[in-house]
Amino acid sequence: MFDSWESTVAVVVVILIAYAVVLSIGAIYWTYRDVRGRTRDGWAQAVSVLLVAIFNMPGLLLYLILRPHETLNEAYERRLEAEVLMREMPEERPACPGCQRPISEEFIVCPQCRTKLRQPCASCGRPLDLNWTACPYCATPSARAETSPPASSAAQDGPPPPAEEPTAATSTSSISAKSPTPSAAKE
Repeated sequence: MFDSWESTVAVVVVILIAYAVVLSIGAIYWTYRDVRGRTRDGWAQAVSVLLVAIFNMPGLLLYLILRPHETLNEAYERRLEAEVLMREMPEERPACPGCQRPISEEFIVCPQCRTKLRQPCASCGRPLDLNWTACPYCATPSARAETSPPASSAAQDGPPPPAEEPTAATSTSSISAKSPTPSAAKE
């Protein structure tokens, strides 16, 4: 079989060509599997496989440079981990406007600097923000709302308009004064 150096060279060339074909097919198959694990985009998958199929090893090198840096599974696990971390993070507590130390929602004054944060409701005793006009728990107007008149009534001149019931009684009495009642017409 190896009688001359020409037959030996021919066998080596056949082995090298077979090795190159197997390596090329393996690179194409590996690229196909790798790109499917990194993207769901069909065009990107097709271009990646064609790049390696046409340009062989230089195409594989180019694919390795341009491919997405993480697989779909890695991206999914990273998102899950981020969600778990966000759930485990403590919620931000409000801070005192005076000393910037953390306070509770139920504090009426800051325990460190004694800045007035809220006022107690006159009816139920729950803490109210200073800018609220009524208690959201029992609907009692706050002390602030009782002391300061609303902007719309301060702008009006003269007495406030009469309530709804007297207006209705006044309108019926004016109607009855204009037209006599049936009993008065008979007399």
